[in-house]
Amino acid sequence: MSKPLTALYKELDFLNGALYTASDTPLKEVSPLEWVEKGEWLAAAKRAGAEKIFFIENNPVVVFAECDSAPEEKIKAFNRIWSLARPRLLFLASPTEITVLDLAQEPILGNKPNEKNRSLKSLATLQDISKIAIELQAFHRNNVESGKVFGEELFGDLKHRADQALIHDIKAVRFELLAAGLPVKYAHALIGRSIFIRYLEDRGILTKEYFLSVAKNNAEWSALLSKEYVGLGVDLSEQEVYYPRVLSSKSFSYALFKQLAHDFNGDMFPDIQEEEQAITEKQLELIQGLLYGEVGRQKKLFFFSYRFDIIPLDLISSIYEEFYHLALSPENKKNNARQDGAYYTPPVLVEFLLARILDPETLEKSPRILDPACGSGIFLVEAFRRIVRYDWHKKNKRLDLSELKSILKNQIAGIEINGEAARITAFSLYLATLHYLDPPSIMGQIKSGQKLPNLLVSNTVSPNHFNCIWAEKNAFNSQEITENQPLLEKFCSGTTDIVIGNPPWGAPGNKADKKTKARENTMLDWCKSNSRPIGDKEPSQAFIWRAFDFAKVGGKVALLVSAGVLFKHGTTTQEFREKWLDSVHLNEVFNFSHVRKFFFNGAVSPFVGITFTKQALCKENENVTYYWSAKQVNTLTKTQAVVFSKYDVHLLKNEDLSSNISWKTYWFGRSEDLTLIKLLLSKKSLSEFIEHAGRGYEIASKTENASVLAKYNALDIRSFSRYDAISFTSPPERVYRFGNTALYSGKRILVKRGISENSEPKGQITARYEEDDFCFRNAIHGIKLLDDQEWQYKVLLGILWSSLTRYFFFMVSSNWGLWHHEIHLKDELLKLPVVLDNTHPATSKIIAIVDSLRNSKTAENSLLDRLADNYLEMQIKRNQWEEELDQAVFQLYGLNNEHQDLIRDFCEITLPYLYQPFTSEGIAPVTERDNESSLKEYIQLFSRRWNAYLNEDEEMRATIHIGADNNLVALEFFPSEKGDSWDFTPHYNTWGDVLKEMGKSLHNPLGNSQIVLEGIVHAVTDDAIIIIKRNEKRFWTNSLAREDADATLCKRMLADNIRSKIEV
Repeated sequence: MSKPLTALYKELDFLNGALYTASDTPLKEVSPLEWVEKGEWLAAAKRAGAEKIFFIENNPVVVFAECDSAPEEKIKAFNRIWSLARPRLLFLASPTEITVLDLAQEPILGNKPNEKNRSLKSLATLQDISKIAIELQAFHRNNVESGKVFGEELFGDLKHRADQALIHDIKAVRFELLAAGLPVKYAHALIGRSIFIRYLEDRGILTKEYFLSVAKNNAEWSALLSKEYVGLGVDLSEQEVYYPRVLSSKSFSYALFKQLAHDFNGDMFPDIQEEEQAITEKQLELIQGLLYGEVGRQKKLFFFSYRFDIIPLDLISSIYEEFYHLALSPENKKNNARQDGAYYTPPVLVEFLLARILDPETLEKSPRILDPACGSGIFLVEAFRRIVRYDWHKKNKRLDLSELKSILKNQIAGIEINGEAARITAFSLYLATLHYLDPPSIMGQIKSGQKLPNLLVSNTVSPNHFNCIWAEKNAFNSQEITENQPLLEKFCSGTTDIVIGNPPWGAPGNKADKKTKARENTMLDWCKSNSRPIGDKEPSQAFIWRAFDFAKVGGKVALLVSAGVLFKHGTTTQEFREKWLDSVHLNEVFNFSHVRKFFFNGAVSPFVGITFTKQALCKENENVTYYWSAKQVNTLTKTQAVVFSKYDVHLLKNEDLSSNISWKTYWFGRSEDLTLIKLLLSKKSLSEFIEHAGRGYEIASKTENASVLAKYNALDIRSFSRYDAISFTSPPERVYRFGNTALYSGKRILVKRGISENSEPKGQITARYEEDDFCFRNAIHGIKLLDDQEWQYKVLLGILWSSLTRYFFFMVSSNWGLWHHEIHLKDELLKLPVVLDNTHPATSKIIAIVDSLRNSKTAENSLLDRLADNYLEMQIKRNQWEEELDQAVFQLYGLNNEHQDLIRDFCEITLPYLYQPFTSEGIAPVTERDNESSLKEYIQLFSRRWNAYLNEDEEMRATIHIGADNNLVALEFFPSEKGDSWDFTPHYNTWGDVLKEMGKSLHNPLGNSQIVLEGIVHAVTDDAIIIIKRNEKRFWTNSLAREDADATLCKRMLADNIRSKIEV
């Protein structure tokens, strides 16, 4: 261990976090769980030359390594570690300095002409190690774990990280091959085969001797192996590579392919004879140039960049993203993806989900694992690797080929509709198998005749045909399974221990091709014949039922599915949830909707991860469901690390889990929010007051003559706003639907269907009261009341403009914040709780304010007008009236201060955070040095809650402590004499005292690392109450002050109760 790195670990406090030594074998200090979760990274880091690696949860984030002082040695060390693909930071120590590097920058090839003058971009450089604590403070463990360091402008996106670059390069190579006329299946086969060969070369499995054995007595081929290849001149592999030389000869290339097929067997080299007849020498030269030379439209090189003995093997399955869809056109590819609902699953999500279901206790039972829509096999590969790591640690030795084959045969199974993706699954499992064998062992197995098994289902019967992967088949074709004895063993209903996967999301739609529609019909027929209700023909719901069917009683299921499974409120979806949840224990739900764009490029559909257990009889009252909601934070966006804090989880017990409102409210709300929503829903709904409700005309296919609309002006939807003047255009001549024509005249309320998100504040309900005749498009909902009195329309308009309505609709809407950000008419708008009471004193206030706001309309909306002084003055007045309107509506609904704080905190802090998670007020520090703390209201509310339980002459006071490099705030509450002054000044040098006091109430004292990651601590001692949370305003709102006070009161009462029982 070098002196600079030792100093780094200590001075930047990485020793007190999840810092692990790189090792290719389980060390004594590494537990079975730690090796199962992190062993692959530790071994890869060892191969890459790293000394240690630092994790946040199970996510590798920081790598520590050393090298010599020469610039080329630093580049060489960086290039190796870059191939790890997931970590973001590298501390590289040389005898003369410490360099901090971003691992998402491009590697450097010094021999390339355009690379000669390029050097690595360092985030920081330090020559004097005695100044680590000062000059590298930004990279302190506290700032890494909190994500604060990744908020710096130094960090860009991830496009040059090894995994992203690999996917990009595969795209580029594939495009060039197809554009040159190479048949799709041969292009894919050659790229996949080339990756396999490169992996074998980087591992030292394929050496010059192997290639010479293929060349045998062929002088021309042998000469090629001795000739230096001059395509690029630089290669990051530390092995001498021969494959590019072989590609110079078509006959030699196919002799090599055939020998590999003979030696390794398996399903990775199909149709070689046919391919050899179809591929020309020129096409093979093109592949050679693309993979190893300067050929291609972007001059992007492929194999030179990657160390395939280091790069995570699950990235090989990223070929799925490109190979699954055979269309050359990106547009067609996207359409095919939409039809099949198929997208590449990022490895980090696979690892995360499997960690929830394949723990050491489960692995001890040697579970049978099935993925019913396995794609390129990324779930199956990671499941296989977890099993191997567990067995390796348990046996304290590497597994041999027979043991690895036994796992494949008895514990791994998959079904995939696309034959090419299924072959990639087999290919990826072969690579994973070879990964755990030493090169000498592999060659020894080959020489003794031991081969990789055939994994794809076939009619061939032999001990080496495992029938694990059922290719080009529909998981819902249960009849074919029952009629085929070999399939029954692997795919029979009710026999699987663990079902995993990321099945397709979303119905293919009416424009899907015949094959896709046929697959959908098979799915729908299975659901119907098995009495499994699903809504909107949603594949996610169908696959949940199919996974349930495959699982044995007591078996577990872990899937990534469309968020609509929980959030849609259609009748059949509701029926699906009720029946499904009656049959299972829903263990955990992970809502990734807020962060979805950071995992799936091009797929914006919200998704969730679910784990459940199949039960013979569900005892709902005894079950607890953990509901986690990922939020956009710097750690996730800059590293793709999946990290949850305690504020991201809700423990749901005795809740109606079949209700979409429960899932939506708990996404960004809390139990108090659901209580308030239920209170509001107890009032009369808008549907009880209406005569007509509907939408405007729809143009679409223009099948109907629209002469009936000719007498109206048509609203220009672009001018539709709350207060400003609206404009009109001519009505359409033809439409698809006329809309509800009763809503085109007379008194009515118009509500924009979509949520207004382009102006500040984002997320507003746009509504108007109109009396003039005009028609409008289906982007507008129209409402006519039974009692056609103007005061009722104005009160309803005031309610729609209020913060209460924003709050209500966000908490109950199935779409807002998730997908199409809009309000549905029947199931949402008409369920709005409404109070229309002409005798209530708040009613006249609301009407007066509404009149003022309606009269504040401006005729022009140009930029100059908006900058004019009178416009700005009007905006100030509007803001004031809107605040008064909120207060009047709260009064009308009889809401107390706690209810009002919930609504204000949501509209002022939570909703802006949803839209702008990195710039909103919610992430601003709640305290600033030398300034009076903005925690004043929180502290006083918390104290008032506790004062009722103190002696008559006592009141709560508090001290504010700032720690963990300004990432954490601790409030230390204590009883004081009545009348004592308040002190809201933050203290910066007392953090150790707080942790010491907190330790009195905890069985296992917490350090900064655990506090930063968990996000919240409540501690109650005999002398104080301590609240520790992150230094962000969203965690210190008025409503949370009450919640934290109640939580600590419960803790104190529980402790007193236990103490009294002990004393008795």
